Amino acid sequence: MNTIRSILLFSTLLILGFTNTGFAFLDTSDMEESLKGMEEDLGGTNEFDDLLEELDQAAGENADAYLTITINGQTTTLFDVPKGAWFYSSVQALSSLGIVSGYKNAQGKLTGEYKPANNVTHAEAAKIATLLAGIDQASCTGELKHRGIDGHWAAPYIRCAEKYNFGIPVAMDINAEASRAEVLHYFLMAFEVEIPEGAPPFADSRDHRYKNDIAYAYALEIISGDTNADGSEKGTFRPDAKINRAETAKMARLAMELL
Repeated sequence: MNTIRSILLFSTLLILGFTNTGFAFLDTSDMEESLKGMEEDLGGTNEFDDLLEELDQAAGENADAYLTITINGQTTTLFDVPKGAWFYSSVQALSSLGIVSGYKNAQGKLTGEYKPANNVTHAEAAKIATLLAGIDQASCTGELKHRGIDGHWAAPYIRCAEKYNFGIPVAMDINAEASRAEVLHYFLMAFEVEIPEGAPPFADSRDHRYKNDIAYAYALEIISGDTNADGSEKGTFRPDAKINRAETAKMARLAMELL
């Protein structure tokens, strides 16, 4: 029994160590359920309870280094949002308001992953913009102009995007990845901002269709340009580049604070 107990505890701590360095992900709740299922095979003794207690303690100590969120009564730790990450405070702020959350499995259970490097789709951006601006979804009525999305999870948010003129083309595949300038525009439209004429300081944005949005957001410090390794500015914004979930969270938090 002691040998089995030691192997299980060592394996758990080893996985937790890998998690700290970004090599693996551990869903401790699922692992604990699996261990409980082994209790009968291991004899159902107090020693097994001690093992689970040590597992809980090890998982708790590991979780302290990452963001823990509660969404609709479910609490989980996002092991890909470490406290030292530049996007940590943004994900924390938005998740506390229910604007963003981690991914869910087929059963609707939070998986403990935020996937900050994943690019944001038009559907996801519409949801964030709607919730960010506090738009009442019940007020977004009428027939959808975007065809074929009635059963889509984002249909209520797209309906609001249409009402508030976010500017998502009706022919656009809402599951396609959005660009940096597009997401910025959606956020500004959600807040019903009157965007003045402006000239962005970025060489790659001066003739862009959203140049006024970029200039306005830059003046408010909602966005900033690209930088070199030494921190100096490159003078570019890459308006048509895709935007990931970490970047979107930061832009959304700043828009919420500054608009």
